[in-house]
Amino acid sequence: MDDPAIPPMAITTRTCALWVEGVVHGRFLRGAVVGLEDARENVAVTARLTEGRRRPILVDLRECRSQSPEARAYLAGPEATQVSLAVALLIASPISRAIGNFYLGFNRPAVPTRLFSDEPAAIAWLLRFEAEPPRG
Repeated sequence: MDDPAIPPMAITTRTCALWVEGVVHGRFLRGAVVGLEDARENVAVTARLTEGRRRPILVDLRECRSQSPEARAYLAGPEATQVSLAVALLIASPISRAIGNFYLGFNRPAVPTRLFSDEPAAIAWLLRFEAEPPRG
């Protein structure tokens, strides 16, 4: 899972801790309320962590309190697809699965996106998507 070309790095934003280990891991902080500016910041941090390469991304939503409709639309839009090849959304409950399915149906992300309640299964799915080679 580790990519020797990318040294382990981690950054914490106002709402999310992100790091790279073969896939980008994003774990929303407990009780995070994510707005559009937070979503923009998280995408910018991801681009910095991956040096602009598109990579598979695991998003752990289990501790997130809420995301605004604008944040959800941004995270499914063209800016976010510049850093993501595929996205696995880690959820905790049947209610969050229903909300996640609504998000997927309404926002229609441009990259493959699936909901998971099991982190190893999510990572296994993501590892089927190979990161882009370095730019330059």
